[in-house]
Amino acid sequence: MKNWFKHSLSLLKHELKRGELTIVALAIILAVSAVFSLTGFSNHIKNALVNESTAFIAADRVWATSRPLSENVKAKADELNVNSATQVFMTSMVFSEERMVLASLTAVTDLYPLRGDLLVEQEGVESAVNAPDINRVWVQQGILSKLDVNEGDSIEIGNKSFVIQGVINQIPDASFSVFTSGPTIILHFDDLQETGLIQPGSRIWYEYLYAGEPSDIKDFEEWVKPQVNESQRWYDIKDSQSSLANALNRAEKYLSLASMLGIVLAAVAVAVAGRRYAQRQQSVVAIFKAMGTSKQYVRKVYLLHWSLLSAVSIIAGLLVGVLLLAIGLNSVKDQLQIQGQLIELYPLLVASFTGVICACAFAIVPLKELINTSPLSILRGFNNKALPWYAHIPAISALFLLIWLFSKNLPLSLALVVGGLLVSGVIMLTAKLILMLSRRAGAKAGKSWHLALANLKRRANENAVQLISFTIAIELLLLIFVMKGAIIDEWQRQLPADTANRFLVNIAHDKVDEVEAFIEQHNIVSSGLYPVVRGRLTAINDVKTIRRATKEDETKDDTARRGVGRELNLTWRNDLPSENKILDGSWWQQDSQSAQVSIEQKLAERLEVSIGDSLSFQIGSDVVEVPITSIREVNWNSLQPNFYMIFNPKVLSDFPASYINSMYITEENKPKLQEFLTDYPTVSMIDVEAIINQLRTVISQVSLAIEFVLILVVLAGSLVLVAQVQASMEERERELAILKTLGAKSKMLNLSVLYEFVALGAVAGLMASIAMEIAVYILQTRVFDMTPSLHLSYWLIGIVSGALFVGIVGFLSCSRLLKLSSVTLIRRTM
Repeated sequence: MKNWFKHSLSLLKHELKRGELTIVALAIILAVSAVFSLTGFSNHIKNALVNESTAFIAADRVWATSRPLSENVKAKADELNVNSATQVFMTSMVFSEERMVLASLTAVTDLYPLRGDLLVEQEGVESAVNAPDINRVWVQQGILSKLDVNEGDSIEIGNKSFVIQGVINQIPDASFSVFTSGPTIILHFDDLQETGLIQPGSRIWYEYLYAGEPSDIKDFEEWVKPQVNESQRWYDIKDSQSSLANALNRAEKYLSLASMLGIVLAAVAVAVAGRRYAQRQQSVVAIFKAMGTSKQYVRKVYLLHWSLLSAVSIIAGLLVGVLLLAIGLNSVKDQLQIQGQLIELYPLLVASFTGVICACAFAIVPLKELINTSPLSILRGFNNKALPWYAHIPAISALFLLIWLFSKNLPLSLALVVGGLLVSGVIMLTAKLILMLSRRAGAKAGKSWHLALANLKRRANENAVQLISFTIAIELLLLIFVMKGAIIDEWQRQLPADTANRFLVNIAHDKVDEVEAFIEQHNIVSSGLYPVVRGRLTAINDVKTIRRATKEDETKDDTARRGVGRELNLTWRNDLPSENKILDGSWWQQDSQSAQVSIEQKLAERLEVSIGDSLSFQIGSDVVEVPITSIREVNWNSLQPNFYMIFNPKVLSDFPASYINSMYITEENKPKLQEFLTDYPTVSMIDVEAIINQLRTVISQVSLAIEFVLILVVLAGSLVLVAQVQASMEERERELAILKTLGAKSKMLNLSVLYEFVALGAVAGLMASIAMEIAVYILQTRVFDMTPSLHLSYWLIGIVSGALFVGIVGFLSCSRLLKLSSVTLIRRTM
């Protein structure tokens, strides 16, 4: 074995014993373990959440269309081992011997539902079922009371008679829409044709459901998407435009953001620790060269040295990552059904690659400087000046590569890196200004503070670099805490304890007083009654609108404007509804006699209309023309009636309308509501309690996952702070040696070191809080689609926690040095 090989192993063993490589090894281990555990955990959690949440659409993917699909679509699904089912939706009058009711009909094929459970009660026993038998139907409870029938009785739908086979307790993909046409009846798809309900001009909606293994679904989706036209919709649970979809998308974005920030912090720790180690080894290399060792020999020794350390650290990081992943998944096993293997190939490859990048890219410049150390440095002193800007290119490129690899989003990766560099520049300038002013403040302080602030001023450049690391670490930790709190708080605000769990619809005008009296009598939390009139937007500023914005329509009439494409549910009110906010214009006065309409913001943008534009509506045989006087932001996730268009009473109050209402019904009031509905069979009820409970379960699961990711990010941030504190130890040894030789007392030195780190931490905490506030604003408005808010309480947390953490870690790191005698310190610095 060659000498350089033995020498490298011997040096590695020696440095490991001294603890010089501890921070480097820990940084690489943390980077690898964080990436492995975060990637694996995020993938498992996302898959588990999506798998459990697919019940909300009864499938993995849905193709919604107003016309039947060709048979070759099902043939392709069968070819790719993708299960398929079909639903057909329509409304129809349904008859018993003495009564009739308008019902929502759903015709389903044998495999429905592909995901989730359709729960039906038969002869007092509830079970999960699929499609009913031929000539049989499943019905919701409202059908029984409205038609005065029981299980086993017959009802007529169109030209065909059906036997009620069971009562529906839960429909997995039940709509959140309150504008339905009565209780639901499910029949077999093969019975639909015999009813005679499908006629030219019938309003029918088809949904084709697909489910299978992720790889098979992906292949099928790639084949399907080019065929989906503008009048159709292809979606999964995250595109379903529901409260659950919004919660899942935000959770996924947060998990990705937290994971990326964890990687950035771990990478920064590797860079700081690697540079410190290279500086500590300069004297060793200088002695080697002074004794005649060649540059090539030194290069081989340290490259092997560093490679072995990196390889061992990467392997250790993977083992720690597996352990963390197992702990994390075990902590959520009672809330989520985790599927698949614990160790997957993608996290393994990404984590290993991250370890290699961190070990190479962040250490290449310090190692190059170390290898180039001159033997005369022993006499001239070592050059530890700040690196030129181009020396940081490998590290910046590596950081960009890691972020891009993890986020798979090129614009976001560029924005994070460029934004980080700009913030670092601003922090550097601010830090230097604050540190320059510190000496003036120190002149008026006590001896310990005076010495501490004088040291800050004297090492302004080095401390400015330290402040950047401290600030970035504290900022990212604050960012994760704030976003976690904001997201979970918003979810909880959307689903408070008294969230509406029942909707009353199809309330006739002459039943409004009875409904209001029932609500008041039983102290029911209610949204109030909303009148509903159906109408179609026909013109904007006297220019006719087209029903659907397709290329074919536009070529027929170049003057036509894009419309909504369907009838709208219109309402009128004197007061602005809760969860609505005026963005432009003003709400009308209650006694206003001029026609006015308020439009929802996103619809206004899609129609390209603004305040003062005139809208024409076809309502029955009448045409109403109304100017826009306000534009509203609507919280569509609130479980209350929401509308695109709201008019003042002057416009619509003379039109016949039905009314809707949302309410929270306690267990005590459920029997009373059922009695009320029995007395008023024309009023329909929609029960969304099961959906709300399911949504709450998913949100609690997501919150638990977020807590685990948060712990790993805090560990990464803590290691950055420790690494940066350790980076200044060598210079502090020389300072303490001089001060102790000059007779400085231990108490004053102890306090000055503590105060110096406390000051650094407090300044870093202040700058981190400001940077955090800016970052949170951008994330809330641009990424998470949330209402921006200030977080001043976190400023205090940032300043205090920064001062405490940096102060304690810095003091403890120096405490060993402070106990040494001046003679020992002089010998250590020789």
